[in-house]
Amino acid sequence: MFDLASEYTFSLDRKDREKSMRAFLLLYNLEKYVNGAIIEMNRLGWIRKSIEKDIQRVITQFQRRKNFNLSYLANDTHFYFVCIDKVYKLLFNLAVELGDPDIKALAKKLRQTFDIKTVRNHLEHIDDRCLGFLTLEDKKKGIRKHISDFGNFTGDNFSFNGKQFPSGKGSLSDLKQIYTGLIGILDRKYASKDPSYVWRKQSEQRYKKIMQGLKKAGLPWTGNNS
Repeated sequence: MFDLASEYTFSLDRKDREKSMRAFLLLYNLEKYVNGAIIEMNRLGWIRKSIEKDIQRVITQFQRRKNFNLSYLANDTHFYFVCIDKVYKLLFNLAVELGDPDIKALAKKLRQTFDIKTVRNHLEHIDDRCLGFLTLEDKKKGIRKHISDFGNFTGDNFSFNGKQFPSGKGSLSDLKQIYTGLIGILDRKYASKDPSYVWRKQSEQRYKKIMQGLKKAGLPWTGNNS
């Protein structure tokens, strides 16, 4: 889980406080949905293990237990993609608000990694897909098409109409790398040029060194006493 956004409350635009606050709100909510994706991945990991146990029980003991694991898997995967979609939109808007090409490049990388628009449209318009309409244009023209794969799971990937979309731990790692990449950009191009931010960070480092020294000395108020 990340708790970094609050570090940049007033550092994203030192000349325009309102713009800085808009950018911060984008960043704050972006981080919230990155954390949401992490939460969903933890749930997905638990559900996948539970499904594997169910399969082994059927194979070895010929017992089938009624549960809703597949429903959990489908709905948690859907919300995982919702989180990715929100991260993309917030990241793109942050890039536009700051006029930053490096952040825009991260948004493009995220979009390409997940093809989030395609999978989002399938799941958000599942009612149309049930009727055979793959696009809004198809729906308007009444053109129904055969959908070969109506939302299945292949390994850690989600598949729809023959196309796979990453939804395993590897995809979460990609998301985290993009977010930490964003933080690196904000540190390098914005926060490091804000005297208040620099002073606060230097103060935190000095305090940390002092407390480490006191802890080594075994002073009781550092929590090292027995």
